[in-house]
Amino acid sequence: MNKKLMLLATGVLAALAFAALPAAASAGEFAAHCKNGAATCTGNVVGGASQLKNHANEAVSCTSVDGKATVTNGSPTGFLELTFTKCVETITGFKFSCTGTGLAAGEIKTGKMVTHLVYLEPLPNTTAGLKVTLPGKGTGTGGVTFSCAGFAKKTVTGSVIGHISNPNCGNPSASHTADFTEVAPGTQRWNQATTTGEKTDLESNNDAGGVYSTSSQIGSGVITWEGTEVTLTC
Repeated sequence: MNKKLMLLATGVLAALAFAALPAAASAGEFAAHCKNGAATCTGNVVGGASQLKNHANEAVSCTSVDGKATVTNGSPTGFLELTFTKCVETITGFKFSCTGTGLAAGEIKTGKMVTHLVYLEPLPNTTAGLKVTLPGKGTGTGGVTFSCAGFAKKTVTGSVIGHISNPNCGNPSASHTADFTEVAPGTQRWNQATTTGEKTDLESNNDAGGVYSTSSQIGSGVITWEGTEVTLTC
């Protein structure tokens, strides 16, 4: 296991997936509305396998993810917290477990991440996306940190954008799905709002302190809203 493992970092974030919903919307963003009129809506996130890759096609893979998502009524923003399970590195062939501090083997928790609902293409296209941002890079306390087989410590930070594949724009829905894909190892399918906004990048470092390198996230997840429906005004 070498520093290449570190390029990966948290596919984990994957699957990062998911449909949290994201105050007045800025350019390139749209709002969500809770049908029950509550100030915030909460949902449960469930996803399958996810993977984080670097440009050498080396990865950290997890078999499932679950968590909580919230959306602020009338806003594009919200929060997302995820737990990935049975996470392993795929570089050595031994598939050593990758684990967050104090967690069960193969388990990684993201902590609270900020989400934004964004247009992936310029209007009048209404391709809906979800931008997920981890805590700040290089702060010593930010990001998501884990180690594989008790060594090879890794920190992941930055932002990743996925496509909301069942947006049902303008119609109340009890659930939403977000898909995170790549066009090549280490290269995310979507990395800008409206294809012109600031570029996003999911990053990981070498041994929790080295140079940060870009990675791509692959995964899909569904958020099911608790006791209400949510309308995306995309």
